Amino acid sequence: MLNQNNLYNRQQVYLLDQLTMSEDGQSSEQLMGKASSAVWRSIQSRWPSIKHVVILAGCGNNGGDAFAVASLAKKSGVKVELITMGDLSMQSAESRLFRESWEQDDGVTHQWSGNCPDCDLIIDGLLGIGLSRGLNDTWSSMIKKINSKKAVRVSIDIPSGLNADTGMAMPVAIEADLTVTFIGRKIGLYLADGSDYCGDVVFDDLGLSAASVAQQAVNYQLLEQLNVKLPEPRKINSYKNQFGHVIVIGGGPTMSGAARLAGLAALRCGAGLVSLCVHPDNVTVAANDHAELMVSDWNALDDMLSLATVIVVGPGLGNSPRTKEMLQKIAAIDKPVVVDADALQPWFLNDLRSQNCVITPHPGEAARLLECSSQQIQKDRVASILKLNEHWPVVSVLKGAGSLVGQQHGVLKLCSHGHSGMATAGMGDVLSGLISAYLAQGLSPENAAQTAVLVHALAAEHYAKEHDSVSLIASDVIDRISLVVRDIRQAKRV
Repeated sequence: MLNQNNLYNRQQVYLLDQLTMSEDGQSSEQLMGKASSAVWRSIQSRWPSIKHVVILAGCGNNGGDAFAVASLAKKSGVKVELITMGDLSMQSAESRLFRESWEQDDGVTHQWSGNCPDCDLIIDGLLGIGLSRGLNDTWSSMIKKINSKKAVRVSIDIPSGLNADTGMAMPVAIEADLTVTFIGRKIGLYLADGSDYCGDVVFDDLGLSAASVAQQAVNYQLLEQLNVKLPEPRKINSYKNQFGHVIVIGGGPTMSGAARLAGLAALRCGAGLVSLCVHPDNVTVAANDHAELMVSDWNALDDMLSLATVIVVGPGLGNSPRTKEMLQKIAAIDKPVVVDADALQPWFLNDLRSQNCVITPHPGEAARLLECSSQQIQKDRVASILKLNEHWPVVSVLKGAGSLVGQQHGVLKLCSHGHSGMATAGMGDVLSGLISAYLAQGLSPENAAQTAVLVHALAAEHYAKEHDSVSLIASDVIDRISLVVRDIRQAKRV
């Protein structure tokens, strides 16, 4: 199997498809046959006792795949009901060939009548990756009825109604338990709504050659354990100053917890020293939190900046004339800096002298930086982070479902790990601490951000193996950092 971690947009997948035929000598008919076999093989391996299948076919190539799957299912002895939607006269020659083969084998085709029969499993071959505009009422109603059925749902290539580039439902999509995708992994499967609609994702390259893959630029990749960098294992003869001094600047009135979470995460991730620089009213409570965290107040900012190997600025900082003065001082310092929360201001990033910077906006903060709405950010997360990278020559982390890590002229990395329980207070503070610790231990901003995002998500997943994911709080992630890092190191050694 090729290009397991590479991701592609819709246009790139079309080009890969053409390369497969022109360079690798595979016909469209052969590819559709391979795709249908991959779908049916995946179904049989997961649900071998399936007796009754409803297959939904559209008029595009996705529908041709559905007809081919129907023939395979019928030959295996499964009861098959095939329902079409759309104008079948618009089918391609290849799709028509598989429809004719189904009909010649005494297969019966029905037009959608408004209801989906009861069955064990529904196969979705309605709409492919070409969808770029919202569904009309007829299509939306059909998809809602399919989703209401108590049956396993499997989508061919992509859940119908999901945008292959943005991962947004248009406005609804098939809620699949399994999606079997081909040729190239579509980035929309892992973005925004994608994870909610795709279920498990199985990828089959359909025999695409390495030579053909090499002709297509790789702009996006999945973040996985084997393609992130960790700090080198430490020698026994080591001391704390070798692993950096992280200064967390934040903890404004009533918000000391954010700075404390960032600082503790940095410690857990290997920073040699961590100091908090918080509002004077918060010094006592912060100092009593963990003895390993050193604490000073904002009046000592100049001294703290001189001691810092890496600066984290923003967690619980607040917005006041005083904090603006502090940001102006930080902007003039040429040291690695992680910018989060209240520090994510356009003027600050414009003034920032540091050449080693990571910014970590959530959609609302990204909207503030780009002067748009958070809805616009979420509508196209890839386009949004690319705009951030155009505006500022830093490493950007756009947090959210399918967190993205990118920089100008670099490959955009997507983290498909994590879960909805991470939508809780303090998660961003923990991530900032993780990034700072990796910077302090010598990783580049890009590598530090990528590794931290993955470790952060995997730690949340580790918690969910033993608990209800909704009960997750930020400190639970910190508690599991060491376990996740150990697992990554072990995986890299195998």
